[in-house]
Amino acid sequence: MRNLFVILWAFLSFNRTEAADILTSAFALKLPAGWHLAKASSDDQQSAYSESLDTWLTTSFISMKAKPSDTERIATMLKEHRLDAEATAAEKFDLHMTIADPIVVPFSRGHQTAYFGHDDGGRQFRFLGFVTPYKTISIYLESKSRSQAELETIFNELLKGLAY
Repeated sequence: MRNLFVILWAFLSFNRTEAADILTSAFALKLPAGWHLAKASSDDQQSAYSESLDTWLTTSFISMKAKPSDTERIATMLKEHRLDAEATAAEKFDLHMTIADPIVVPFSRGHQTAYFGHDDGGRQFRFLGFVTPYKTISIYLESKSRSQAELETIFNELLKGLAY
């Protein structure tokens, strides 16, 4: 009977879809079931993929010591850096990219920057960056099969699991 229990437990453990958690020194992001962590390229950048949603998530952070009065300037620099990276990728892969509403706005701990867009390869994407005096957190979500409205819903659900 004990062997049957062990075999049953092992079978259930291997077939259960575990929720992935992204845990860093700057933030934690609890992901819903079905997300799988990809191999990290560095300690400050993590990626995850949901096969059922056909969606990739990339997060990163930078620890820093800044004045509260500097967060808007840093958020603006982050936005410009991200837009430059999007333009470089578009050129490298010969894509026409449309980016809507890149913004920098205040929030309770500093400033946020955000934008969304798509390219002519069918990819939809969303970016959100948080800048506080002590850290910058970047969250990027993309999919080739989801609409912008679907991606926004997925993004908002993911953000419910964010703690920093």
